[in-house]
Amino acid sequence: MDRPSRIYAVCSEVPPEIVGGLGRYAERMTAPLGESGIPIEVLGAAGRRRTPRTERSGDLTLHRLTSAGLGLVGNPRLPRPLRLLGRTAGLLVFNLRAAARILRSEAGRSGPGRAGAVVAVHDWMSCPAGILCRVLGRLPVVFHVHTRELNAAPGRRRPRHALVLDALETAQARLARLIVVPSAAMRDELTARGWPADRVRVVPHGFEDPELLRLAALPEEERDRIRSEVRRRYLPGGEGRLVVFAGRLSSHKGVHTLVRAVPRLVEEHAGTRVVLVGAELPQTDDAAVLARVIEETGTAAHVVAGNRFLPSTEVFAHFLAADVCVFPSVYEPFGLVAVEAMALARPVVVGPGYSPEVVGDGALRCGHDDPDELAALLLGCLGDPQGSDRLARRGAAYVREHYSWARTAERTLAAYGEATR
Repeated sequence: MDRPSRIYAVCSEVPPEIVGGLGRYAERMTAPLGESGIPIEVLGAAGRRRTPRTERSGDLTLHRLTSAGLGLVGNPRLPRPLRLLGRTAGLLVFNLRAAARILRSEAGRSGPGRAGAVVAVHDWMSCPAGILCRVLGRLPVVFHVHTRELNAAPGRRRPRHALVLDALETAQARLARLIVVPSAAMRDELTARGWPADRVRVVPHGFEDPELLRLAALPEEERDRIRSEVRRRYLPGGEGRLVVFAGRLSSHKGVHTLVRAVPRLVEEHAGTRVVLVGAELPQTDDAAVLARVIEETGTAAHVVAGNRFLPSTEVFAHFLAADVCVFPSVYEPFGLVAVEAMALARPVVVGPGYSPEVVGDGALRCGHDDPDELAALLLGCLGDPQGSDRLARRGAAYVREHYSWARTAERTLAAYGEATR
């Protein structure tokens, strides 16, 4: 297998400033890439100055590049337009700094010594750096597309800057040696849009989180204790049915469809509680829209929406406590939360946005974005504990057979090696 001699990875979201799947990906890939024997420099954006600027783990060095403007994003006292402007400016500065650092590092190399370097950029937030490295430095670039949520996801109004994002991603795709995506569904989506099919590689994510593996290995009595502790927070005496959703409160995550399915759940199981673990995407009014849907459906007594992200430890504990975990997305490039819930041997229901090969036969999948269909699948799980247990065991077996971060890293390095030929 061809291997690159050096890797530069540009990823705007790096630990500890994690707010979504991109940050989780960066966090989980650090260890296996750091043991690859290949020098890797990860350049991430930082909006705060209290985190270390540089950290090393094996062969991997993480550089956090402070960018003016990114620190404004989390300031609720500032008007939303100002926060959005700050984020845009901060990302642009981050990309310029990342590209300059890479180009300076490679400028001192010439001839055979320069061969074998590759630049990996993640999502549209890092496209400007990738374009600059390709055009100015003639370096091979691999474009990781994790999601096209802001400019392709159905169920939400396209923002005014969607055309800019489309143009940016399309330009990067045309310049990239390879394009890496996490699922066959995303590959098909991109090639249908005219992206070069011969340069797209599918590399699924892994599932292993240290806390998840710890919980999965606990004796059953200890897992029961954790379940009871969580269930008592939402159910009187811990008795009743508990349905858990985890993710952002965006419409394309299917959270509105889930709330509209609740009246049917309550008709058969009056003590049902549906817990929504997650928060709105910054610069949106998703939480307010969700609150209106809860009010319109009269489900406030049965839906718990805290509008906050929980640490992974708490999210996994909620999965363990649930009678069924539900992720009814209408757009989902991979869907790590569903895979993690399956790995914990929990019954899982997913939406039509999930690519069938991601969950296999280890989860129930809605064919449409329909509250009645979703309610029927959830009721099937709630009313058939033995069938749910069989589904959960299939899900855990499927995840362990198909996914691992070590395998993800191996296939990613193979793509990088291919890009340097």
